[in-house]
Amino acid sequence: MNENLARGRDRFIEGIGRLATTVGVSRVIGQLYAMLFLSNKPLCLNDMVERLKISKGNASLNIRELEKLGLVKRVWVRGDRRDFYEAELDFEKMIRSGIIGAVKRRMEVVVDTVTETENLIEKARTNLDPEGGKTAELYLKRLGSVREIYKFTEGLLRNIFPEAPP
Repeated sequence: MNENLARGRDRFIEGIGRLATTVGVSRVIGQLYAMLFLSNKPLCLNDMVERLKISKGNASLNIRELEKLGLVKRVWVRGDRRDFYEAELDFEKMIRSGIIGAVKRRMEVVVDTVTETENLIEKARTNLDPEGGKTAELYLKRLGSVREIYKFTEGLLRNIFPEAPP
């Protein structure tokens, strides 16, 4: 391959890897997608592992995540038993999937944190003095408002992207 073409390809792969981290996914997910996006043929996991110099386990884990997001698909290559992959080239679909996935992941972290905090407060309530009881009530009330924001955001996503998976 021409040296400038190879450098251009590598620059794109690394740049998309960095971009991926800004939307809450791993650098490797971005790199794998970028590699498949530029490829004129389906690639197997071994090809991707060799080009990116990553472990097969890391590549496998991240390619499955790309499949879940609908950004790559597994394809059959005649005469070969290995799994091969192609990139989704529909940009609207990719953007929607990326936005929804990133927002949902962040929302899940918030809900998990709120639930854990509520559980700890409920455990503490049995041994609190009146002032501590008021503080616990305040915390629970404010955590409830976070849950309401979560429900609102979840509904908003469903209305904007009705075809997105739940």
